[in-house]
Amino acid sequence: MMRYWFLVLVGAMVSFASFAQKISVESFTLVATDISAQMQQRKDLNDAPCALVKVQFVGDILDVEGNVIKPLVKKGNETWAYMTHGSQQMKVLTKDYLPIMVDFSNYGISQVEKNKTYVLVLTKPVGGAESVDAGGNFYALSVQPKNAVVTIDGVLQPSSSDGEYSAMLPYGTHTYKVEAGGYISKSGSFTVSSGDMTPISVSLLSAMASVSITCPTPAVSLYVDKKAVGNSPWSGSLKEGMHLLEARKSGYRSQQKTIQLAQQQKLDVTFGELVAIQGNLSVNYKPFGADVYVDGKKLGQSPRVFNGLLVGNHQVEVRKDGYATDRKTISISEGQTASITGTLASNAVASSSSNTLGYSSASSSMSSGSNTISIPVKNGISIEMVKVEAGTFMMGATSEMKGPYDNEKPLHQVTLTNDYYMGMYEVPQALWEAVMGSNPSEYKGDNLPVEMVSWNDCQEFISKLNSLTGRKFRLPTEAEWEYAAHGGKKSRGYQYSGNSNISDVAWYDGNSGSKPHPVGTKQANELGIYDMSGNVYEWCSDWYGSYSSSSQMNPTGADSGSGCVVRGGSWYDFARGCRLSYRGSITPFYRGNDLGLRLALSVH
Repeated sequence: MMRYWFLVLVGAMVSFASFAQKISVESFTLVATDISAQMQQRKDLNDAPCALVKVQFVGDILDVEGNVIKPLVKKGNETWAYMTHGSQQMKVLTKDYLPIMVDFSNYGISQVEKNKTYVLVLTKPVGGAESVDAGGNFYALSVQPKNAVVTIDGVLQPSSSDGEYSAMLPYGTHTYKVEAGGYISKSGSFTVSSGDMTPISVSLLSAMASVSITCPTPAVSLYVDKKAVGNSPWSGSLKEGMHLLEARKSGYRSQQKTIQLAQQQKLDVTFGELVAIQGNLSVNYKPFGADVYVDGKKLGQSPRVFNGLLVGNHQVEVRKDGYATDRKTISISEGQTASITGTLASNAVASSSSNTLGYSSASSSMSSGSNTISIPVKNGISIEMVKVEAGTFMMGATSEMKGPYDNEKPLHQVTLTNDYYMGMYEVPQALWEAVMGSNPSEYKGDNLPVEMVSWNDCQEFISKLNSLTGRKFRLPTEAEWEYAAHGGKKSRGYQYSGNSNISDVAWYDGNSGSKPHPVGTKQANELGIYDMSGNVYEWCSDWYGSYSSSSQMNPTGADSGSGCVVRGGSWYDFARGCRLSYRGSITPFYRGNDLGLRLALSVH
């Protein structure tokens, strides 16, 4: 089918004129990138290398005369003639047409040179008539991967979804270059003539390096460029260049390694044993002899000092038959001794409730039959979270999205297999200041969303928040963000989060007055989440990367990159930037007055 298509195109370029019994020269060129003369070398009688002239002619060539070292070599429509260095002309004899003398100087070549390859293209009359040649033909190029970028003669070609490229070019030699992220680029040349062209196939080799990471300490989490990749041992592919590797475990001192990778390199990286960061706990309760449990494990009896506890928050229970159990949350610091004292109440009945996250009623609350949870932090400040049920949705530019950008495509199916909690509000300044002790925002206000925070700043904030609360807050993945913004299983197919009328749900360029506004002052979306369109951009955990058309399960973005994903638009943006599928990429070091965050929390 492809050959038929190609022949039809070629046929369309040719018209016919008057009869002539002669052939003509279409072109005579030096092909600098063709090394046939060197690789399939022939020498003259003086043992000197010859030049190679490839005569392209659709017909029978009887002989080539001149300073030719015989025999001639037949290769399809090509006749190879090896000529001595310095030759200036040749005579070509064909079966059905008059001989033709070719003077090389007529084509800008004074003489042929040893070890160089030339192409002589001859044309003949068709059907007894001398043709009027359009002066060009089509090239045909197939590439892998199909999303590779192709340039011809330095000109970028329009993208092709199937990896096949073709266009009409003038006769002669042309160059190509094929490039794709994560692959080794490839360049070459091809000749366009009046005859059929064999399609060129270019398959790029992966440039990714293969890396394996191990750590002898059990249950260690591994990070590459500050993004979690899994637990030790881990193997994967990384781009060439410098990468930061980190081994982490709660209560242990982290280790970091910096590596420099070359294309296609294989590297094994081993961390040393992580060192436990420890403190002590003093328990002095009456009556004496009560059992002491830390994180559900019995350590001994009160009164006693328990040494070697990992730093961080721990749940402590003091129990004795006939007495009410006392429960407390304590924080262990490195090299310090935390103390708890008390007296157990006699004949009391313990009362403790728990929510779906496993938190005690003293530390969080959830109303009966509700999908919201309130987690206290400090100084009367709490984090309000909304439960998002797992499900499947179409991620990217759906039909509701007006004027989508290319990076919002292709539309693809995503399945999230686990329920999770999403912050009801963008993180306000009061919460940030309570955790960090300072407020970086340009527009100050306790209930205004925090801004001027980088992705790295957010990680530091979350780390301190988790130490303070004993929770595992995080940034949402891009897929989790978009699913929640759509309204999860309750989605009604709006263009913006909660409505297709942007003014109802978002602070944006058209109504913000060029500033952010207090969180939760616009209409919530179907799940009861506010400001997922407009107010401030929200960081996601993912490295930015292009979408795939294939279905995905719990995607977490690109393996590495230079920018992290931001979603939702802001008070500074036009309506187009506040659509549910709009996505951007920003370096993790950047801070802006329209850039904040929203918290996520896994359901355990």
